[in-house]
Amino acid sequence: MHIEGSVLIVIFVVLSLLLGALIKSVSKILTSPYSVILLLAGLTLGLYSRSEHIQTALPALSIAITDLAQVDPHLILLLFLPTLIFESAFAMNPHLFKRMLNQIIVLAGPGLMISTALTAVLAFYFFPWQWSWTVCFLFGALISATDPVAVVSLLKEISSRKRLETLIEGESLLNDGTAIVFFSLFYGLLTIGEKVDFDLFTVSGSFIAVVLLGLFTGLAVGIIFLFWIGRIFNQAVVEITLTISAAYISYFIAENVFHVSGVVAVVTLGLLVASIGRTRISPEVAVFLHHFWQMMAHIANTLIFILVGIIIASRIRLDVAEWWLTLAILYIGIQFIRAVPVFLFMPVLQRAGIDKGKAVVLIWGGLRGAVALALALIIAQDNLLAKELGDQILFLTAGIVVLTITINASTMTLLLRYFGLDQLSPAKQASLIKAQQSIKQRLSDELPVLQQNEFLLRADWKALSKPLNEDLPDNIIMDADQVIALRKRLLETEKQFYWSQFNQGMLTGQATTQLVTAVEVALDGNAAIAPRKALFQFWKTPGYIRWFYHIPFLNQVVVNISFERLALSYDTARGFIQAQEEIQKFLQSLSTSEQDTQSVLQEIEDNKKQTRLHIQRLRENFPELSYSLETHTAHRLLLNLEKVYLHDLIGQGVFSDNEAKKLTAEIDYKLIHLTPPPHIVSAKEMSKQLAAMPWASDIKEKTLIQLGRLAQRQIYNTDELIFRQKRNATSIALILHGKVSVMSMAHEKVIEAGAMIGIYAFLTNHYNNSAKAITPVELVWFNIDKLKAIIAKDKQLGEMFATLLELESHQE
Repeated sequence: MHIEGSVLIVIFVVLSLLLGALIKSVSKILTSPYSVILLLAGLTLGLYSRSEHIQTALPALSIAITDLAQVDPHLILLLFLPTLIFESAFAMNPHLFKRMLNQIIVLAGPGLMISTALTAVLAFYFFPWQWSWTVCFLFGALISATDPVAVVSLLKEISSRKRLETLIEGESLLNDGTAIVFFSLFYGLLTIGEKVDFDLFTVSGSFIAVVLLGLFTGLAVGIIFLFWIGRIFNQAVVEITLTISAAYISYFIAENVFHVSGVVAVVTLGLLVASIGRTRISPEVAVFLHHFWQMMAHIANTLIFILVGIIIASRIRLDVAEWWLTLAILYIGIQFIRAVPVFLFMPVLQRAGIDKGKAVVLIWGGLRGAVALALALIIAQDNLLAKELGDQILFLTAGIVVLTITINASTMTLLLRYFGLDQLSPAKQASLIKAQQSIKQRLSDELPVLQQNEFLLRADWKALSKPLNEDLPDNIIMDADQVIALRKRLLETEKQFYWSQFNQGMLTGQATTQLVTAVEVALDGNAAIAPRKALFQFWKTPGYIRWFYHIPFLNQVVVNISFERLALSYDTARGFIQAQEEIQKFLQSLSTSEQDTQSVLQEIEDNKKQTRLHIQRLRENFPELSYSLETHTAHRLLLNLEKVYLHDLIGQGVFSDNEAKKLTAEIDYKLIHLTPPPHIVSAKEMSKQLAAMPWASDIKEKTLIQLGRLAQRQIYNTDELIFRQKRNATSIALILHGKVSVMSMAHEKVIEAGAMIGIYAFLTNHYNNSAKAITPVELVWFNIDKLKAIIAKDKQLGEMFATLLELESHQE
């Protein structure tokens, strides 16, 4: 039966995936990394395609393999890189990536430049072909960048150190930008036949442009797609389709429109979706989305490593002994070359916790893969260059890809074990043992109930209970390490609680983002449970907002933003207290000493006390706001509970598919349109609020309307300064909600809602005291000059101000 070559390529894809499934199924037998086994399989198939046997016995297969080996290198990058890079960036911890960014940039920028230059020197002086400096730098650029595909594939299998993993992975993702600048520069010079004019400033400018334009491309595409995703709700097919489209569009635009780093664009997009986008994606879709991209990455990894093996084995020359010797020199040389920037920048790397052992792992983890091979294929397929040169570069690049993946990747586990990086730290191990003990205790407590089960009476309970009585090993460690490990586990538990609450609809996306960020900040350094400064600071009004309060056409917008921040602070405070109560449940089962338990428990209680005080102040001073927020929250919780109960009935088959879709869509529609009421007060409504003040009983309605139009609202949080003594004044304020402390040299007085502050400035145009909010406060400001014009037309208002001024002067 004759089968077309294109059909055989489809069969090749299917068989490759089956081979991948087989390798995963016998992972206990095949202990080598997944990528190594796939590469060896591809090499075997590629070498077989060069034999006479396949050409006579399976000619169609020979044609299919030949077609695969001749695939366009640009197609390899376009087809596989967006999927693999996006999945890697999407799965990365954005906060940890941000913390490691300085170290990543140092290795991906200056570090790669140094490696490129040293590789060029190695090629010029030790290779037997008398390459020009242009060719040497071209080769140094394409061979020096660690490959994101190979590195990510390896780290997902064997890594256990998040910082080290993030550094290696982040470097491999970003150094593509540097490699492209150098490769494009020297490739252009080589093809047009000019001499090298190495201008450091030009190259640096090109590098910055490539990276920044790639970054802006990823940001622009990400913002557009996240805006789109934010406008839909619980539509898994649409949301997943948008992420696929965004990954490929950002890569294509960056590479083919702006001619900048597509990898940087996709990395930026992935990190954007992983951070800001995580709360834009529907909670019910988020888990499915992660699993989908993991599957996409698995398929792409499986195909690309087999394809790389086939290309290498099918296309390189194997009959030149001199080339093999040069390859051996190059392989040894690039290991030492990679060590140079790593140890040169050790002072910077040490700030991220990279010691000498991790530095060796960082050097040994410099794998090369599909990206370097694709660049070498571009050179080999260029008819403007000598075929011999293209074959030499392709041979060396392919050889380095094979050697780094088969040797470095295969021995990485041994290296990690040698430096003790394949295990948890002693402090974390002690916490883990304590958790295991708590599990055993719970099982022991449940054992008597299970033994009484009528269907389990004949079970061998003596044998089953024996493992529960075995003692776990004791770990004796420093108390400081112990309590830090305990805090970190509790903080990780707290972070997961917030995402769980978000997925269940108990927390809004904004509140979840703020709470998770506060946990990640707390995890830095010594992992402090309290005080949670990042969260408490967020509850205060940013200083820049006050600049916009007195701009007439922006005042209402800024006031609304301030109320939204108050509402968000209320929502985060509620979620924070629930999280503190949640982690308190795990404290006993994770703590290894009573002293640590009491220390952390006190920190949790301090957090709860400070947060409850914040909520109490909001309730007392902004009762309408708290009623609105709690009603809105209760409505959201009821809708989510209704959805849970509906899904239970759907699972039990009570509703047909069409009925289930219709009922779910109705609840989703209510959730989408469930928004808290805006905090907008018209001039007429403000006049009514002013009329309710004790001093306004005799004021004319017309005057109150004028005051309502003049009023400018402003929000202050607890302990924020309102104005300072002896400063120039253009306005005086009325307290609508909250309490204010008025301080002068002589005394301090608490002023409550309904009273005016700064009244003395009416005469002197400066404040004779200082004022500070002691609770959340809403003020209404009146411009002094405009207020005088209103007073001139209303006798009662003038008398009221005269009385207030007299009282103020007596107090002074």
